[in-house]
Amino acid sequence: MVYFDNRFMEIARPIIEHDEYQQMRHLKHHDKSVYEHSLMVAYHAYKMAYKNDLDWVSTIRGALLHDFFLYKFKKCFSLRIISDSIQHAIVHPIIAFDNAKQFFDLNEKEENIIKGHMFPFGLPKSKEAWIVSYVDKYLATYEYAQNLKIRSKKKSQVAYNVE
Repeated sequence: MVYFDNRFMEIARPIIEHDEYQQMRHLKHHDKSVYEHSLMVAYHAYKMAYKNDLDWVSTIRGALLHDFFLYKFKKCFSLRIISDSIQHAIVHPIIAFDNAKQFFDLNEKEENIIKGHMFPFGLPKSKEAWIVSYVDKYLATYEYAQNLKIRSKKKSQVAYNVE
């Protein structure tokens, strides 16, 4: 369990307690929810920004809202998985930004954090945006690997039990 410090929670609370934002709890992101993923991205990015004396407030807010797209992306293994994944990578930051500006006042840095987090499909223009993009990719890769590990473990258990 990660402990979110008071400084982080003071900035995060108005966003994470918002009714629309709470919908992200029901959207799956690898083996977690988009809500959990966004919270972890925001926290780890905040720690890096704070340590490097950057704009940690905008980092928290932008990171929390980077995946505020509110739809389920269905990954199905088909011939279209690559094109569907690329389309999602391009479109979801735009949708997340549109949703975010509808419910929250955003500064220019927060806007770019949201729109630019899917590098190379978006372009981070600040150190804070680069941090969020990096942390997002790192955690998504970790979550995906954990999900594969869990699935392969379940498959091997089923294989051993089928005698």
